[in-house]
Formats: sequence, structure tokens, C-alpha cells
Amino acid sequence: MLRITITITFLLCFLSVSAEANTTAKITKILMYEQGDIIYVYPEGGVQNPPSCHGSNGDYLSYKMSRPMAKEYFSMLMLAFAAQKTVAFRTEGQCLDQSVSETIRYFTVYR
Repeated sequence: MLRITITITFLLCFLSVSAEANTTAKITKILMYEQGDIIYVYPEGGVQNPPSCHGSNGDYLSYKMSRPMAKEYFSMLMLAFAAQKTVAFRTEGQCLDQSVSETIRYFTVYR
């Protein structure tokens, strides 16, 4: 439990120094797709300024569960979703983890 608390504290401190975010919104839905090893995050109002690779099959951001800190991402996003907090997503500007959705690089959760 202490390790999780330290990890979340570290993430909050580290991620709060972000510059402008690509998409800032509350989260309306989180989808876990096991076969694709991907988490889809649906921001309220959709993705802002999506890259050309961003498809028309859904207005979401994504990241792979194989990333080193994927579980920490997931827990923080679930907390933000449950508490209806605003999240500023910084993205890669391209579709790396899934060919038709912009890839999350990091994010900041606001009060």
C-alpha cells in the first residue's frame, strides 16, 4: 500500500509540470480491450486537435497495457473518472499504440 501511495504521489508531482495539453477534459468512459492489449480513454467533448491518423471509428485516446507504467496510468485514470476530475492529456501527436487513435504520452489530473 505504501508503494502504491508513493508511486501515485510521484506521478502527481512529476506529471503536474506539463506544458500545454493536447486534450483537456473530464473522462466519459474508459474501455479495456484485452485482445488488443489497449486501454481506450474517451474525453468529454472528444479529442482536441487530433492528428491525421486519428480515425473516425471513435473519439478516444489510447495506450498499450505493455507500457512500463500502464497499471499506474490505469489506476490514476480510474480515480480521475470516478471523482469526475479534469485531466490534461499530452499525446504523441501520432497513432503509435493503435493505428487509428492518438497515443497518450502522459497526463495531469486537476482538482
